[in-house]
Amino acid sequence: MPEDRGSSAGRATFALVIPTHQRPDLVVQAVESALRQSRPFDQVIVVPDGLDDPSVAALAGYPVEVVAIEKAGVAAARNAGTAHARTDWVCFLDDDDLLHPEYLARIEAETATGAQAMNTGYWSFAAEAGPADEFSAGTLDECLEAVRTARPRKDLGYLQIEGRSFDLLLERMRGSMSTTAVRRDVLTRAGGFPTGVVTGQDWVMYVNVARLTEWHLVPDRLGFFRDHPSTITRTGSPLKGLTALRVIRSFWRPSELPTPAHRPLDAYRPYYRHVLGWALRACWRARDVRAYREALAISREILPRRSDRLSAMAPRWVHRASAAMRRRMPRRQRA
Repeated sequence: MPEDRGSSAGRATFALVIPTHQRPDLVVQAVESALRQSRPFDQVIVVPDGLDDPSVAALAGYPVEVVAIEKAGVAAARNAGTAHARTDWVCFLDDDDLLHPEYLARIEAETATGAQAMNTGYWSFAAEAGPADEFSAGTLDECLEAVRTARPRKDLGYLQIEGRSFDLLLERMRGSMSTTAVRRDVLTRAGGFPTGVVTGQDWVMYVNVARLTEWHLVPDRLGFFRDHPSTITRTGSPLKGLTALRVIRSFWRPSELPTPAHRPLDAYRPYYRHVLGWALRACWRARDVRAYREALAISREILPRRSDRLSAMAPRWVHRASAAMRRRMPRRQRA
């Protein structure tokens, strides 16, 4: 068991956990960005999801701790990394993302505020920048060069939730996983990451941490998020949509953790309706009748109004036609 590296002489200690699966070239870049911190991490822990993952060989010779596990998914890999950490804080980085060299120095400075859970702003990049990206780059050095002149395109205001963290996180995920830093004792009490689900693990962790403390934002853009075709937010399946609905339902069920003040269920209708529509369309495209029925069953718990469920079930062309009709109506008739 690794030696406990808790704070000494009043200085907090930090571990970085990087889960990875079948992306040896990218995880090497992620590790190298971690090793270039102006304030070094006390531990850098890479968790290959699979004992035969090629990252084990790719990282030979790097001053990091490689803790391979039987293939069990990203949540299990993050939990394994957290269990291996012996520091006051645990930070997380996805294997395809990069950290700015000043990331940890800024996180450490913010601990003076008393924050127990934090994330930072970030940049979005791609090898060939698309409409949603802020610049083209492939390496950390190219990112650092690009941000000297790049203008932020993404509005990161959604990350500013301190004071209403639990309430706003019930609505949707409002965190950046690859710049996340949480006190290890808080993360452990919150239960870490749920295993056995294909998406939403980070959202569940954020909500459960928010049951215990507020999320503090460091507004500086200190992460570089790589956009590419296999990014999970750009892929979809009936199971992912169904899992998102299950996650939402779990937020409203009794918990052994505290339940901070929040709005009533009815206040979250617009976003939950959006998630239901996304899930139902994915089920329809895949002709997955069983998943479609389960999605509708869950929706009765999180969207009690029948009109919301019917709206989510309507094809997109119906919504477009309705919006067009409203635009053509005189203002007095729109109300």
